[in-house]
Amino acid sequence: MKIKLVKIGLWLHTVLTILVGSSFFLFPQTFGTIWPWALPPLASRFMGSLLVGGGVCTALAALAPEPLPLAGPALLGLGDILIASVGLIDSGQTGLTGRMIVWLAAFIGTALLLWSLLILYGRQASQGSDQRPLTHGMRIYFAIHLAVVIPVGLTMYLGPGLAQHLWPWPLSPVNVRLLGAFFVGASILSIWSLRQRYWQAIRPLVTLYAVFTTLATLASILHFSLFSPGRIATWAFFALYLFVALGAWSFLVRGLRP
Repeated sequence: MKIKLVKIGLWLHTVLTILVGSSFFLFPQTFGTIWPWALPPLASRFMGSLLVGGGVCTALAALAPEPLPLAGPALLGLGDILIASVGLIDSGQTGLTGRMIVWLAAFIGTALLLWSLLILYGRQASQGSDQRPLTHGMRIYFAIHLAVVIPVGLTMYLGPGLAQHLWPWPLSPVNVRLLGAFFVGASILSIWSLRQRYWQAIRPLVTLYAVFTTLATLASILHFSLFSPGRIATWAFFALYLFVALGAWSFLVRGLRP
């Protein structure tokens, strides 16, 4: 009964986040307007990419053989809290409207759902039946990702006014902080992944990296007119996203081998 409830919760998270994320990605002009503050199309597609990736992550956790690799996907709750914190930090600018309250409740509620599933499942969530260890290449991948994402994410989250001038396309400070929350959350996932011993534990998170960065890169290509080809930041941005996407997909393909 316990495992059934956990899987229902995971699939609930999957369905909701993929539906909402797909809407933000495919129809940014329409669904970006329901955000509590102005969310331009490219930022809307970034949010959609993140939500779709999170939904795929929890789907893989639900489909995995027991014991389910639930500890990694539960960390997505910290990312939800970071995103919700942006609205609270900038509430003086955005206003604590009814839409904002609903938005805060949605992200905080999602975090509580994931954490409650982890608590319900218990200790076995951190153990895996697939005993293939993390390779040296995987650890280098996460270390490089971490070395780039932590300083960038913290600068964007804590100093959006400064980061605004360094970001490769125009964004308001509140949206710079929002994307910074993505990066800080990703750094937490990489720190956790580096501490794991087995492939099964990190597979859902690697899939999240693959889906999110692929969709975000596609979104950036669709809106390439916002980028300045003469800026180093533009090509550093694409280099990072392609590195994360191609690395994640290569690990997933290798992980399919018996």
